Amino acid sequence: MINPLEMMRNLENLKSQAEEMKKKAALIKATGYAMGNMIEVVATGELKIESVKIDPSLLEQDPSMLQVLVASAVNNALENVKSRLSQELGQIGQGLNLGI
Repeated sequence: MINPLEMMRNLENLKSQAEEMKKKAALIKATGYAMGNMIEVVATGELKIESVKIDPSLLEQDPSMLQVLVASAVNNALENVKSRLSQELGQIGQGLNLGI
């Protein structure tokens, strides 16, 4: 039988854990690279790009190649952030015994 009081306690716990996750996500940063380390992109846990660094020697290259490299570095940074977020979410899920 379902206990309504237990459900309310679980809901409060879930809300608390969600707030904790938002705070942790705001602190996460991950870096993505392309062309070795010639292009560096830093993304946050809020899936925003914080910075882009491009080696000046690449600025003399074909613009379409540079665009592809920057996109690759951005995608790499976002994948790294998603991986970190997944790790954090997994830890919270384990703490809640949800079997995640």
